[in-house]
Amino acid sequence: MGKYVVIVESDTPPRIYLDDTIPNVGRVIEIKSEKLPKTVGTSWLMERFDISRSTLIAKLRDFNIGGDGKHLYDPTTVIPILTQQTKTKRGPKRKN
Repeated sequence: MGKYVVIVESDTPPRIYLDDTIPNVGRVIEIKSEKLPKTVGTSWLMERFDISRSTLIAKLRDFNIGGDGKHLYDPTTVIPILTQQTKTKRGPKRKN
């Protein structure tokens, strides 16, 4: 038997209770809640998003609350920016 973690970010809590049975999945044995801190550093963001430190600093340069040594960010403004999926086109334009 394995242990699986499901993370849900929402304005309202999900309607899942302890000892509920999810069909074809398993039984709920633990529920955790996490409050967002006022400011977060690059290491906190690197744990949640698979982005390197230098890319985070470059991408969030305008939202830095701390100095150049401490890169601190407000999570309510930074998390929506990091969750946006942007496609970067590479190579020359297609010729028809």
